[in-house]
Amino acid sequence: MPIPLPRVSSIGFLVLVGAGIAALATGVACKKNEPPAAPPAPSAAPGATAPPPSAPMPGGPGSLGKGIVRGTAHFMGKAPEAKPITTPDPFCARQGIKEEEIMVGPGGGLKNVLVRVTKGAGGSYDTPAAAAVVDQNGCMYRPRVQVVMAGQTVQIKNSDQTLHNVHTYKGASTIFNQAQIPGMGPMSKTFSDGGQIIKFKCDVHPWMTGYVGVATNPFFAVTEADGSFAIQKLPPGTYTLEAWHERLGTHAIEITVGETEPAKATFDFAAP
Repeated sequence: MPIPLPRVSSIGFLVLVGAGIAALATGVACKKNEPPAAPPAPSAAPGATAPPPSAPMPGGPGSLGKGIVRGTAHFMGKAPEAKPITTPDPFCARQGIKEEEIMVGPGGGLKNVLVRVTKGAGGSYDTPAAAAVVDQNGCMYRPRVQVVMAGQTVQIKNSDQTLHNVHTYKGASTIFNQAQIPGMGPMSKTFSDGGQIIKFKCDVHPWMTGYVGVATNPFFAVTEADGSFAIQKLPPGTYTLEAWHERLGTHAIEITVGETEPAKATFDFAAP
């Protein structure tokens, strides 16, 4: 048998409803008067440490200074003979060209060694607005070795009255391969892979070889006929300095640069 519920009068019912509404209104008013909760702080990755506000961020502007590195590249041993190059091309045959793979000056100075800072120079540096030039002149690439900044325009010219073919490589892979007839305007190219050394070859004249190093900082040089070089505007610090030669390989040393006295560097290359 169902249990009978107690009867509530209409007046009592109204009293109960009114009390509930009052309690609800009081709760809402309290919440409106509370200050808003602060958003939760982002959680850091385990083991991560936030850098101080003044810490330089990777990829920021690179620095220049007053430091200088002066040095020389030497060839150790007897200098090889520069042999004449023979060719059926009548224009090139008149140029009296000789091999230039290893060029040794008086006192053993080694020409065309690319010297560059490979470690220690952080940040990013502006790309020069002026174009670098690779000229096919006298059936040779001129200059034989040079360095450009990543993204810098390289103009490739044919100053000869004969057909040349510009075939460039990054390692064993072809970048571009394009003929350039006499009187043709310059070709404009850019190379973005910093740290690479791009090889230039002429498929028509196989002795023609040149190299363009691609740098991410302005601290580089190519040795002169006496093997000397100078790298300027380095901030004080410790750097890895690398010297590369097309036939004799690569040497690297660690060097400390100050603001007053030039730092000295010597690279010795043995005969192949």
